[in-house]
Amino acid sequence: MGVQTLKRACEEGLIKAVKLPSRQWRVTESALEEAMHKGIDLRGLPRRAKGKNPQPEQLRKAAEKRKAEKSKNKLAT
Repeated sequence: MGVQTLKRACEEGLIKAVKLPSRQWRVTESALEEAMHKGIDLRGLPRRAKGKNPQPEQLRKAAEKRKAEKSKNKLAT
């Protein structure tokens, strides 16, 4: 089982796990054995989108503003 598949199974609650503040997952050996013994069906897990997540709107606008100011300062000099 791949790492990403295991993470998705934990997120969906198919495997009992705890997510730490550092965004790492902790799975006990007994929880993993129990999930494998039950024969969890991983085919129904949602796929993650490949690539980067979209940037939040406020951060995008702030970056555009900084870029515009930077180019305006270059033109003024």
